[in-house]
Amino acid sequence: MTDLQKRILLENFSNEQLQRYEGYRRSALNRTNVKRLVSHVLNQQCSQTMSIVVAGFTKVYVGEIIEKAREVMEEWGHTGAIRPEHLREADRRYKKEKAGMARAGRRLAIGP
Repeated sequence: MTDLQKRILLENFSNEQLQRYEGYRRSALNRTNVKRLVSHVLNQQCSQTMSIVVAGFTKVYVGEIIEKAREVMEEWGHTGAIRPEHLREADRRYKKEKAGMARAGRRLAIGP
């Protein structure tokens, strides 16, 4: 995305969207905790680079789930804070979308 495209996008955000975007930009996972968790899960040392990558992917995942949860709230006519049922439904939809993308990828790789 070019700087011009980013500027145009930001100019068209509502106040609520801009606040969420700013919160997303400022948020970060503690790299030490990420490194400790990855090392524990993999049962081996985790490099600083790997902890940065995992933290980045995690941040993107959380952002996508939050956006999907907001969509769920809107569809269900709910207002206020995101509740656990919105997050569960958002995660269910996210997994369903990703599973569909994986199946499509296998068809492309293998053929008809």
